[in-house]
Amino acid sequence: MRRRQLRVWAEELYEEYAARIAEFIGADDVPKIQILVTTSGGGGAAWTSGTDVTLSAPWFSAHPDDSGGVLHEFTHAIMRAPIYDDRTRWLIEGIADWIRDELGHDMPWTFAYFEPGAATSGYQTTAHFLRWLEARTPGTVRALSSELISGTYGPEAFETITGASVGACVSRYEQEQPA
Repeated sequence: MRRRQLRVWAEELYEEYAARIAEFIGADDVPKIQILVTTSGGGGAAWTSGTDVTLSAPWFSAHPDDSGGVLHEFTHAIMRAPIYDDRTRWLIEGIADWIRDELGHDMPWTFAYFEPGAATSGYQTTAHFLRWLEARTPGTVRALSSELISGTYGPEAFETITGASVGACVSRYEQEQPA
């Protein structure tokens, strides 16, 4: 996929999905973003800094159907979580993958799955945990996202939102998974 073609494709995806992503995560607005395309693959398939989303042309040339990877990055740009550290990283990345899955854009190499002890590891193992959590306490992902967006997220948010600590939620989740 050529750079211009990749940028136009991503812009069309943003136009189609940005409002839904914002609604899923409880964002007050859909920001204007900038889509950049690089010919280097050094940062991975795609990455986000603020509202700048960078896509790797080599990755998308090899994986032209990876719209889920782009939607994942759009979630970061729309969320604009002010704190990305060891306390929040797992949840921010898990929510972005949960969005990808909820919108039906998972791929064979990226799908939600259970892995013992990995519910808070981020990405697809966290997306699986969030899907389980959302089924039991609807609105949980939106409420957690709102905490991340406002910069007020802490582990106590789980107890406020679900009635149980994050540790208790993870323990129950793991007990309920098929052997």
